[in-house]
Amino acid sequence: MRDVRRLRPSGGRDGAGRAAPGKRFPRAPWLLALVLLVLTVSPLQAAPPLPRDKSVAVLVRSPSAQESAAAEAILIGTLIDGGFRAVDQRQLERIRQAKAAALALEGDVEAILELSRSFGFQVLLSGRISVPPPVKNEFGLFTATAELALTACLGSNGRQIYADATTAKEVGYSAAEAARKALDSATRLAAGRMVEGAPAETAAADLQNLLVEVAGLRSFVEAHGIVESCTRAGSASARLDRFSAGVALVSALYPGSAEALARALLQQRSDLRLEGVEADRIRLSRR
Repeated sequence: MRDVRRLRPSGGRDGAGRAAPGKRFPRAPWLLALVLLVLTVSPLQAAPPLPRDKSVAVLVRSPSAQESAAAEAILIGTLIDGGFRAVDQRQLERIRQAKAAALALEGDVEAILELSRSFGFQVLLSGRISVPPPVKNEFGLFTATAELALTACLGSNGRQIYADATTAKEVGYSAAEAARKALDSATRLAAGRMVEGAPAETAAADLQNLLVEVAGLRSFVEAHGIVESCTRAGSASARLDRFSAGVALVSALYPGSAEALARALLQQRSDLRLEGVEADRIRLSRR
């Protein structure tokens, strides 16, 4: 903590350093600004993307109930350890049984608002798990890849305040072990980014900060699918900045040019059409 001391004006004093009787000295306009500057200067830190003053309900969707429960436990534990307020498991079970829960996980704003009013949470953190079948390699071991997509929306208005997608690969002696380890790694990575934010050094010199604009999308789920596609295309990180009127704007840190990322996206997404590449911006539309 830097030492901030009150500065005293040097003019208008007698030989003993006392202010002359009956004379008042105006405060220098820059004095308050200087003090405020000193008080607020600190090393750059990444602010947590989720608000700490709001209660968070965590719901994760997966074909496997066991996978969902494991991911939720890690996310909730990370929130609590980080000083966040997380809805407990008993209340979460009530939320899961609500008719609006399935729609809320699809990004339906009205469903999110209804759940928030009914159960009292302020942020819905929803996740989607994808674990393709593990592959057996030449050494007899299994390699699995797990993807976890997270989206956080405010319960008051349904506005999305956070979106991220993480991928992890792990090796195991069995397909089940490899899949479990991959999901655990992806979830812990996602949880750390969720509460800590991207570190200040994320934008390394060899990464390009690119914008991907996609028109013709119909929902937040499709918009978040663009985030996942950017991650699968090789981006170090990707985040949904805005989704409005069917247009998604995604920021991606990519180890290459905008043209290279555009090619990688089109290779994996046949439903997208390239509209143009301008410096650090890629414009796409859905067919």
